[in-house]
Amino acid sequence: MNDRNGANELFNVIKTIVNNYLNNRKVAAVVIGEYKGNAVMVGNLPIPMSMITGNMVSKIAAGDKVRLLRNDGGREYYILEIIGKPYQTGG
Repeated sequence: MNDRNGANELFNVIKTIVNNYLNNRKVAAVVIGEYKGNAVMVGNLPIPMSMITGNMVSKIAAGDKVRLLRNDGGREYYILEIIGKPYQTGG
């Protein structure tokens, strides 16, 4: 009986660890934010420009709303579009 209780306890600890990991992990997602001049605000979270990439970084102006792709883990964001502005290719 002791071994069985120990196995159940170990199982429950592993289950708790996995559940906590999955609940705190930032999976890839599309988010909307507003550029404030030095960061993009996604809700109440400021995303510094050092974490934002994409060919539209040089085209955003303060007050622009942007659609971003957050990578798996949340360490990098890619600008998909500036909402309300047409996308232009070339120069």
